[in-house]
Amino acid sequence: MRERKPIDGALRRFLDEGAAPSGDLARMTDEALVRLGRALIVRALENRASIPGLPNDVETHEVGIAPGLAARLYMPPRAAVPLPVLVYLHGGGWVVGSLATHDPFCRLLSEAAGVIVASVEYRLAPEHPYPAAVEDTLAAVHWAADNAAQWGGNPSRLALGGDSAGANLAAVAANRVCATAETHALHALLLLYPVTDHPSADHPSYTENATGYGLEANIMRWFWEQYAPGISPNDPDASPLQSQKVPPLPPTLVATAEYDVLRDEGIAYAEKLEAAGVAVKQLHAADMNHNFPVDPGTVVRFPQCDAALTEIARWLRATLGRGPLVSGAAGPSGAKSRRAPVLNHPISTN
Repeated sequence: MRERKPIDGALRRFLDEGAAPSGDLARMTDEALVRLGRALIVRALENRASIPGLPNDVETHEVGIAPGLAARLYMPPRAAVPLPVLVYLHGGGWVVGSLATHDPFCRLLSEAAGVIVASVEYRLAPEHPYPAAVEDTLAAVHWAADNAAQWGGNPSRLALGGDSAGANLAAVAANRVCATAETHALHALLLLYPVTDHPSADHPSYTENATGYGLEANIMRWFWEQYAPGISPNDPDASPLQSQKVPPLPPTLVATAEYDVLRDEGIAYAEKLEAAGVAVKQLHAADMNHNFPVDPGTVVRFPQCDAALTEIARWLRATLGRGPLVSGAAGPSGAKSRRAPVLNHPISTN
């Protein structure tokens, strides 16, 4: 095993305090695990007495995309219109998570990046297995392109992104959209701690980070069983790392974390895109775990979360033409921003 920086001490304590007995999970039915997983991610948010930077001045609007498919729009304050639009897919292994659980991150990102975030309430497995969530993602992209102008968005500056399983959906949908040269061109792709390959690929990080770091290898395998039962591990519409050809994708940010079972497939996907000529920015946290700046339990909890959010927002602003993010700019309530300078924390970029 290669030498690596130790996991952040504060994160280690947080994980140890919240660890669930694995034996209890092994005895549960799939139905019970689904209920538990959905309850735990909600509880992670409810247990936050407060989240620094929230509430902010971002306004939200609930909208319908199609029958049974909704989204929440996050409108940044004090901004001229039309604004860039980021269609966003939440994480949760395609099984858990919702607009509500990822509301804090979307509010913070909308304000920091100066973009309209359209967070999509896509259908979840196992009730709606693959390809339902992919279909919902594609529908959301087309809807945003067709309707952005109605709510102050600029359809010519459309981005797509997500975290974890949501980043998987974003990657798959981007490949589909860009491969067919559709008129709804994407101008940025944001992949935060993405699922890009099937567990059977046996990437080393599945072994190195199998237990003890939040998202565990067996849970990730279980998520795949709920989402895509019977699907070939080599299907690029489920495992985008297996794509034989990379379409002409827009500039892409891929975020990874050292202590994440998905680390190696995320890095491999970034390298695959870069080798194909895509403009890729890699953002790697050397001492953090899966989805740390996004997860409702850890959003803005550690300095590294601030650093990652700042870097993601800065990249979106630069890529979508929103102008620079001023270091130390006033926060949502006029107070000095608490986001730490990126270079003070072990988050590397290239």
